[in-house]
Formats: sequence, structure tokens, C-alpha cells
Amino acid sequence: MPLRCLLALAGGLILAGCATLDEDKCRTANWREMGLADGRQGQPASRLKTYRKDCADYGIRPREQDYLNGRAEGLRDYCRLDNAFQSGLQGHIYQGVCPPAVEPMFRRYHAAAYAVYQTRQEIERVDEALTSRERQLWDSKLTPEERHRLRQEIRDLDRKRHRLRDDLNYQELELDRLMLESRNSKGLWRNP
Repeated sequence: MPLRCLLALAGGLILAGCATLDEDKCRTANWREMGLADGRQGQPASRLKTYRKDCADYGIRPREQDYLNGRAEGLRDYCRLDNAFQSGLQGHIYQGVCPPAVEPMFRRYHAAAYAVYQTRQEIERVDEALTSRERQLWDSKLTPEERHRLRQEIRDLDRKRHRLRDDLNYQELELDRLMLESRNSKGLWRNP
């Protein structure tokens, strides 16, 4: 597996861009369907370069126009404004693939949803750290200084959790407002 894939997975990102094509897949690929799937996942057009490189190893060229046509069709599904919320809340990074007509709104909606996702993740990390510190307090072998340090860390983490919950409350209110705005504007990208 390429190093870039390992790093992405280790970072908690699941990038469809890590997939490589073997010889059989290069020979039998339905390039339109691959483009459609990539478009629906919001993959950038540069993904085709990866396919080109993978298949060049076997002397095969992708059917680029079929791929691009499929990707364009898939992007019509991906670039619906309601999908900006869904994608952001699932923690997917937006890669700037939507057309200019919808780009500013999609980016704005996605950023609001992604902020909620990130804050929820941070709250989980703080909760795990709090649980860990609270368990450590039960250790009878702790010195008074260690016990004092742990209690201070718990207080600091508790304050951080409260700040994060306040942030999350604000972010969720903003997200609700944007979702209502999107519903009122029909929230769909229509092909001109």
C-alpha cells in the first residue's frame, strides 16, 4: 500500500484516492461507472491521473472521456446543497469540485456541518481523556503530587469540555439555520 494511503488512514481519513487499480481492473473497467462513483463521492478530476498511472504499468489507457462524463454526472448528485450538510457531518473533506454556480453555497454549508463534526470529535477526545484521568485517580500508588496534578488536569479538561459544548450548541444552531435556508431555496443544483 502506498505511503500516502497509510498516512491518510492513520490520520482517520478514508480517502477513496488510495485505491490502486490492478491489471484486471484496468482491462475490464467501466470507466463511465468509475467516473460516476468518483463524482458521487466528490473526488477531484485529478483522480484520473492516478488511474492513468496505475494502468500505464500494464500498457493500458483509461477511457478518459467516458470517465469524465460519468464523473460530471456523479457530481450532479454530490453537489446538491443538501449533500453539503451530509458530507460535512460525516467528516468528509470538501475538495472544491462543485461548479461555480453552487460552489460558494456548497462550501459554506459544508464548512458549517464539518465544524459540527470536528467539535463533536473533539468532545469525544476530551471525554476519553477525562475518563482516563478519573481512572488513574483510583491508583493507590499515586503520590499526593500526582493526585493533585491529575485533579488539575481533570478540572482543565472539564472546563474545556464545557467550552466545546457551548461551541457545539452555537454551531448546531447555525447549522439548523443554514439547513432551513437551504430547504427554503430548494437546496438542489440543477443542470442548466
